[in-house]
Amino acid sequence: MQNITIQEIMTTDLITVRFDETVTKIAEVFKKHSFHHIPIVNADDCIEGIISRTDFERIKNGTTHFRIQNIEEYNETLFQTLLTRDIMTKGVVHLNPHDSIQDAYKIFKKNKFRALPVLSKGKLVGLVTPLDLLDFFFQ
Repeated sequence: MQNITIQEIMTTDLITVRFDETVTKIAEVFKKHSFHHIPIVNADDCIEGIISRTDFERIKNGTTHFRIQNIEEYNETLFQTLLTRDIMTKGVVHLNPHDSIQDAYKIFKKNKFRALPVLSKGKLVGLVTPLDLLDFFFQ
């Protein structure tokens, strides 16, 4: 089991969003898909950050604290104004494909991360989550 690498369990069929896109794009991706993290990349597919569904929902629902009457219209305007780089988590901890699943476990256990980008030569090649680890162990 110590020889199992991240590339054996990571998700490689990723949907990414560019860091210079508006938050409207993030809203569209989360509405269409059930996953919980979107890697944010630059034009060279290098990771710039990550946005979780939880962080997005916090931004989306934060305006309700101000008792804005037409929240959907306000959010639409807000989402067309903000860029993904304005709301993404920067300085993301990452793994490489040849790291072990134990490396991922240690990072997840020590931190409150729920997804780790996997980079090869600086390019995003996958994403690993605690669910990927659980799926591996229960197969």
